[in-house]
Amino acid sequence: MDMQKALDWLTDVFTVQGRTLTLNDTRMSVAEWDSLGVLMLLSRLEEDHGIVVSADNMAKVESVKEICDLLQNHSAFQG
Repeated sequence: MDMQKALDWLTDVFTVQGRTLTLNDTRMSVAEWDSLGVLMLLSRLEEDHGIVVSADNMAKVESVKEICDLLQNHSAFQG
């Protein structure tokens, strides 16, 4: 997986301004990772990558790294 593409994609999904997310970012360090941000993430995961995740499972996700792992497990950003 192209990690930089994944981080850029997540930065866009959460509409983070002024910086790019990193693997060290967490739900607590990203102000835009709120209830609306989660809805956008769920929508874009399905729309852009065909990945369906329940809201309950997404509520357990606490870090950008976990989202990147999910993307990698579903072969997103390959090729």
